[in-house]
Amino acid sequence: MDSRANIMLTCFEPYGSADTNISQQVAEGIEAEGVIKLLLPVSFRRAPEVLNEAIGQFQPDVIISMGQAAEGDKIRLERLAINMMDSVKGDNDGYIPDEELICPEAPLALKTALPVKPLCADCINAGLPTMVSNSAGLYVCNRVYFEALRHSPNSLFVHIPPKMDHEIAKQVINILISRKTIQTYIKLWKRNYLQSKS
Repeated sequence: MDSRANIMLTCFEPYGSADTNISQQVAEGIEAEGVIKLLLPVSFRRAPEVLNEAIGQFQPDVIISMGQAAEGDKIRLERLAINMMDSVKGDNDGYIPDEELICPEAPLALKTALPVKPLCADCINAGLPTMVSNSAGLYVCNRVYFEALRHSPNSLFVHIPPKMDHEIAKQVINILISRKTIQTYIKLWKRNYLQSKS
């Protein structure tokens, strides 16, 4: 994929002793022009480093990140990322954060500028089990989402339940990364940005 790709789609490697991660499996099934796929480690420290390097190289207009939810029967479109890391279990490096701020100078939370509710409605109207969520947790998924939003408000995190049918999850992602949808993203962001400056 060349460096002009304007959509970055990220996923995670398996966690711990697991053989698979559904986000990686779904990403492997996505084939779309202008999309670069990025596999991230399940690591509080290394995942943002890998993401930052790729953002610097490819300069994406939109970042769609995927992660495996702990449970549930609906795909969650995350509205917010929280400026904190906390966990009772270690990441793949064995690191266990204890209520650590990601960036002391940053706000407590960052919100995506993408139209989460309309996107969710598009997925529901297509018969896909989808919901809006206001908590991406405090684990590595949230850490990656916060980092993406620090770079661009045109970022979105998608949590996929571990037992979700892969084809259903792929349909949701294909809606989110469609060329028509991306163009709408950018137009809305530019409009909101100009309004905020007026």
